[in-house]
Amino acid sequence: MARLSSIDVLPEAVQAEIGRLRRNGRTIDEILAHLRTLDGIAPPSRSALGRHIQDVDTMFAQIRASRQAALVLTSGTDDVPDSALARANIEMVHAAVMELQMAALSGEKLDVGAVKTLAQSLDSLGRATKANVDVLLAAERRAGDRARREALAQAADQAAQSASEAGLSADRAAQLRRDVLGLRPVAT
Repeated sequence: MARLSSIDVLPEAVQAEIGRLRRNGRTIDEILAHLRTLDGIAPPSRSALGRHIQDVDTMFAQIRASRQAALVLTSGTDDVPDSALARANIEMVHAAVMELQMAALSGEKLDVGAVKTLAQSLDSLGRATKANVDVLLAAERRAGDRARREALAQAADQAAQSASEAGLSADRAAQLRRDVLGLRPVAT
């Protein structure tokens, strides 16, 4: 396994700050200058920071390309519900795949256990995503059924009212309403 870089040994908060500054468009020199103002840490070398930022930029470019490919593949599937949580999980798995790829590209030996865990995670993610879609589809079906029942009831009420206004008895109008809605007569 490769040795940890000087960035990897920095506290997580400092690593997060590097990421935040980079996302905000800061240059290597600006990030390094900011790190020098922080107490209690030894800033990394400019070249180490540059390698780290280059790796991160490459990973983000791959994620953007992957996201674009997914958009192309799923275009025209607007009828499939989307969940922010499922999308976040997919992005995290993409990041894990990129991390393994970056490790392999840098000459590290791939950890078979990590690959197996990733494969299991992908399988679990697929099942969880399907379950999420199934729940959302069932909710949409129930909402659609409820809307249809309400529309039918409203139409039946209007038909019964029109029939009553046309001179039919209240009992006959109620019977028409029950017939339209498919209800059984009320036992008296």
